[in-house]
Order: sequence, then C-alpha cells, then structure tokens
Amino acid sequence: MFPVLLMMTVFCYAQEEEEVFFPTDRPGYTWGTDVLPLHKISWENGFSIERDAEGNRTITMPSTIVRYGIFENVELRVSTDFPLHEEVGSLTKQMGISPLTFGTKIKCYDGDGLIPSIGVLAEFQSPHIGSTDFLPSHLAPSLYLIFENAINDWFYVCYNAGAEWDGETATPTTFLSLCLGFNILENLGAYAETFNYLHPEGNEYYTEFGFCLALSPRLQLDIEADFSLQQKKCTCIGGGIAWMLN
Repeated sequence: MFPVLLMMTVFCYAQEEEEVFFPTDRPGYTWGTDVLPLHKISWENGFSIERDAEGNRTITMPSTIVRYGIFENVELRVSTDFPLHEEVGSLTKQMGISPLTFGTKIKCYDGDGLIPSIGVLAEFQSPHIGSTDFLPSHLAPSLYLIFENAINDWFYVCYNAGAEWDGETATPTTFLSLCLGFNILENLGAYAETFNYLHPEGNEYYTEFGFCLALSPRLQLDIEADFSLQQKKCTCIGGGIAWMLN
C-alpha cells in the first residue's frame, strides 16, 4: 500500500494566531482519522525494498500519494507506485506504474475521552490507468473503518478494519491493524504496529517499527522496517518524505 503513514505524530505551527495541522499518511499501514486542512495539499513519497518467502525482490521507488483537503473533514487522494520486480533465477525484470488509486478519507467523529475518533477511507484502483503488467482485470475497491484514541499528549493508539478486493475475484481480503505511537521529542515520533491480511487461501501476519522526524511543520522524514511473523525475518525496509505544499 500505503502506502503507507504515521498518524501518531501531529505537528502544528502558529500562523496569524491560527494553528495549522499537518497529519501525514506515512509511514505505516494503519490509517489515522485526521484529514488535511481545508484547501491544503500534501505530497508524500517513499521507497521500499521487499523480499518475499521465495526470495523474489521488489524495489518500489517512489511510492507516491497526493492529498487535498476538499472540505473541513474530507480529503481527496490519488496515489500510485513505481515497482521493479525481480524473480529468483530469472533474468527478466518486471517494472512499470502500478494502477492509479483514487480515494477519499472522511473524519466522521472527533472522539471524546474513551470514545475514539472515527473515520472512513474508501479507495479504488483503476483497471485502465497504469502499466499493463500491473493492472487488475476489473475495478479493485477497498474500504476501511478507522479508529484513533489519544491516551495522553505523547501516546496514541490507532486501529483499522477493512476489506480489499484485488480486481480478479469477488472474495475480498480482510485487513486488520493496530498501531501504537509515541512522541519521543517535540519533533521525533516512533511507532510499532501489527497489520494482517486474512485471505481465503491463507493469512499473512506482519509487524512494523519506524521513526518520524519533523524538520519543519510542513516537512517530515521517516524510516521503517517490516517483519513477517510466518517467515520470522525482516521482509521490507523503507523510508520517505511528507511535504505540505501550501
């Protein structure tokens, strides 16, 4: 995905006595409920190097998402990846543009005490825009319910439940995740999460750890590493940048 995000660490600054928040959607796989402020635009890019159980390698550079705050609690999103896939024992490399993904995130409720803030993320992958080798046969939608609790001013919990269709079969994959976020310093955050895919043909269980560093209220850097619980090893490393353009 995605994509990925860090919804745990939110930075703000004063501009004419008005606070402007920049909630990023990277790194990590667990979405946060915050959306971009009205009429703000962010551009978030990352890279990753991943190996599967057979040793096949996929280098993604960049993984990119553009977000726009269209209403007070609604943002529009467009994303894609540029993967290079190498099979073990093969001299052929598969590379191109992943299907363009369109979507929207809606913050439905701000939360109150133990009651979490609630959001919805809906996306779909186009079967027509992207490199032929990566396109699904049909429209591939996904839908996530997003929850977030601010325990105190330095500790946050997010959890998601969703369904993802691959554009090939009618049976979706169930997605479940839980993320714990920590503010270590004013501009440094860390997180640990588990994200899991429940397939009809077999489940996948992962953990991820990462750090985020805010160079300014508009600019954030991150690094992360994924571990497969089945393979019992690191399967992916990556990093990226999130930038609010206006």
